Amino acid sequence: MIEEYVRTVTAHGVPYNYRVLRQSEPAPETRAEPVLALGGVLEGMHDWAYLEDTVLPRTSLVTVDLPGLDPAAFQNGDGLDLLCEGLEAIVEDLGAPRVHLYGYSLGAAVALQYTQGHPERVARLLLGGVPGDVTDEIESHLRTAVGCARAGDAEGFASLMADGLLCLDESHHVHRRALTRGYLRRFMRNAAHVPRKVDLLATALVTRRRPLHGGLSGVPTLVFSGGHDHLNPREELLAFAATIEGSRFVSFPDCDHMLPLQRPEAVTSLVASFLLEEPAAHVSG
Repeated sequence: MIEEYVRTVTAHGVPYNYRVLRQSEPAPETRAEPVLALGGVLEGMHDWAYLEDTVLPRTSLVTVDLPGLDPAAFQNGDGLDLLCEGLEAIVEDLGAPRVHLYGYSLGAAVALQYTQGHPERVARLLLGGVPGDVTDEIESHLRTAVGCARAGDAEGFASLMADGLLCLDESHHVHRRALTRGYLRRFMRNAAHVPRKVDLLATALVTRRRPLHGGLSGVPTLVFSGGHDHLNPREELLAFAATIEGSRFVSFPDCDHMLPLQRPEAVTSLVASFLLEEPAAHVSG
């Protein structure tokens, strides 16, 4: 039987909600370190069902609702710093000496910076869809999307977000492109009505104007991406991964930034083979 509970911790007056799923009677081979997953700006703690069958037979799965931050809070620190302090509070509240940390998109930035400051608390680090520098064009696009959501234009928000996250260049083959676009637009229409998600998107715009710096040693790390992820080109990700001692880099050539939707089986295979150290499942082309 699977047990579930949700807890709230506070850092600098900001609440951070997290959810724990675990077996009520863990098997003898269950690992001590939980898998803690952090997603992109619009992912919440209930958006990780595709990992449950892979993780729960071996350990607990911890997922997080990152909050949107009041820009006034940035007067006392960078937004990424504050998100990392929230993650630190969650890890402390869990009571586990170490965690396996998986971050995707904005979650990858938070996971990396947390690990740089607390390498002794991270057993293994999996980073996907690592965000690149926010260009003026991307910033303008996302600010327009935020404006649509706050004006009640859910359809405009959905269209802008889907087109901004996906590779729409028809000269590149992207697995399940049309299916992903349709799903993403439906997801974004719903997200437009969730203030926390829209606020977190606005937070990310402020936070990600600061370049993400690599540099890490002592923590086994794997970096992965979709080969057509225009938000951070493969060449830049290779250079980023090279700053992490002993890291590996894996690219899926027929995917873009929405790789977890296009090939969820590829992500679960990486979680199993790298974080949980099980034989990798075959991922078909």
